[in-house]
Amino acid sequence: MNLPPMIALFPTLLGGTGGQRPAEKPVAVLIHGAGGGGWEYRSWEPVLRKLGYQVIAKDLMPAKDGLAKTTLSDYVLQVESWIPKTRGRTLLVGASLGGGIALEVAKRVRVDGVVLVNAVLPKGIADPKGSEGIPDVLKWANGPYKETVDAMPDSDEATRKFAWKRWRDESGAVMRAVRGGRTYQRPRSPVLFIVSRKDTDIPPDLSMKWATQWGADSMVYANMSHVGPLLGKRSPEVAEMVGRWFLSKGNR
Repeated sequence: MNLPPMIALFPTLLGGTGGQRPAEKPVAVLIHGAGGGGWEYRSWEPVLRKLGYQVIAKDLMPAKDGLAKTTLSDYVLQVESWIPKTRGRTLLVGASLGGGIALEVAKRVRVDGVVLVNAVLPKGIADPKGSEGIPDVLKWANGPYKETVDAMPDSDEATRKFAWKRWRDESGAVMRAVRGGRTYQRPRSPVLFIVSRKDTDIPPDLSMKWATQWGADSMVYANMSHVGPLLGKRSPEVAEMVGRWFLSKGNR
């Protein structure tokens, strides 16, 4: 099936802020994927700030005993601590592993919207054997540059080099916790799925199956890679669509 470059499968994004009071700045908490950092959202931050958001995009940090002892709960508690106590409406954006973290946080803290960017799949959709054979630490830092090029076909050369120098090792315990599929509750707030048709890490048809099961909004990009929505040439466009989607939802 031939798809256009992007298909928007949710109601109109145009219009005002849907009841957002001018004095309240919406807060966008951006959660990166495995082996990455807050830097993955560097093209998103200026776009969201221009739309009036307060943006929080930090690095997930290993536990004090190191990556081998770092658990999913460690990351969830970190993200929860990033959310300001006094705040406007809050949007959680999670990419890949970050999507699973966003859903765990949304069970613990009131949020007003969740965006899942090629997120790790839930139980019942994910391969239950996906967590097998994962070591205590995944060695991703200082890998061959070609691996970065292969993973980022829709990025420019400058962005590939920027990312290549910044990939980090990742906790095996965290990846084992999510790869086999976890049970996620659908947040009460609006949910948006961003799905890349060229994703070779998370099967896009399974992401769409999940979105359909939840009755969630979706954006499908025909020619994007797994990391393309954050690091591809069209990432600012994705950021703007996400920002406007949340503003269009108004107060819930």
